[in-house]
Amino acid sequence: MCCRSSSKISQIILVSIFISSVFSPIFSAQDESDNFSEVKEVSFDIISIIPHDTNAFTQGLEIYDGKFYESTGLYGESSVRIVNMSTGEVELQWNLSEEHFGEGLTIHCYQKNESNFNASKSTCEIYQLTWKEQIGFIYNLSTLEPLKDFTYAGEGWGLCSSKSSNMAGSNQGFWISDGSTYLQYFDTSNFSNSSQILEIIAFGSPIDKWNELECLDGPYVLANRWYDDSLYHINTNSGNVCQKVDFSELRTEFELESSGVLNGIALSPRNDNIIPENQSQTYWITGKNWSNYYEVSIDFENLDENCQIILEVDSQNQSFFNSKIGYFSILFLLLLVFVSTSKKRQTQKPPRLGNDEE
Repeated sequence: MCCRSSSKISQIILVSIFISSVFSPIFSAQDESDNFSEVKEVSFDIISIIPHDTNAFTQGLEIYDGKFYESTGLYGESSVRIVNMSTGEVELQWNLSEEHFGEGLTIHCYQKNESNFNASKSTCEIYQLTWKEQIGFIYNLSTLEPLKDFTYAGEGWGLCSSKSSNMAGSNQGFWISDGSTYLQYFDTSNFSNSSQILEIIAFGSPIDKWNELECLDGPYVLANRWYDDSLYHINTNSGNVCQKVDFSELRTEFELESSGVLNGIALSPRNDNIIPENQSQTYWITGKNWSNYYEVSIDFENLDENCQIILEVDSQNQSFFNSKIGYFSILFLLLLVFVSTSKKRQTQKPPRLGNDEE
């Protein structure tokens, strides 16, 4: 009996190990790692090139309704402008006063109540930061007419309007960079108090000089760093940088010696009639005094906040499959025990059949 029980237990253990080893990697999330120092470099492809004003000291770039919206810097040369996406020509420009150094720019859309009709209407406006003046400006989207200004503490570097709101309601918030190791999130256009301060970690350590920002769908921000020709993919749930794209060779091959550092990121609005879902998303990039805008395709991997690959499994069906596997595993083990016990080894002699009865 001792030997037979040990055999059963061994069989159960072996089957359990087999089931775990086969199904666990498929339906379970990967183990979290405490080492996030690796930043994976992602490749890119150039799709198209458009001329860029080499006098533009670019600070921020956005796309809206088929137009570039661009912020430029330097005292006495700062502006906000609308640029033709086919020719690169400046269609409309508003110059800042000489005491303001233009910085990051974003287009922010929100729901505006219409008192006469008791309804809400979507309104979009341009927001622009300044460097050290602690003041920002809001412009009309079509005419670039200044509407009002706002204040904030510290320096202003990069700005983007969050595609996924961190607050209840329909309005979206803002991410702001100030050149430090942190990004700040503001729930509304009242920039007096940030609702979140996020430290950015790359290569295992906090990294500073975060500059131009582009908010992406989900908890992601694409950013560049001052004096760096790379873009970094940041998960705002953790602050981890998991992926980067290095454009230094692009600048060396296509740009002038007078061209400055990369500084301008704009996500191309996705049109599924033009960009099928199985193709990479495209972005537009440029830089300070660059000679071109570049449309590039980048295929970022689907990573979680700890830089682990997210398996492409339907979330609604995942728990169903997990539960089914659990049930089948139990049934399989019970069946194994039943088969083992039903085939007992004969331990007693059978009754002897004599020749006493004829």
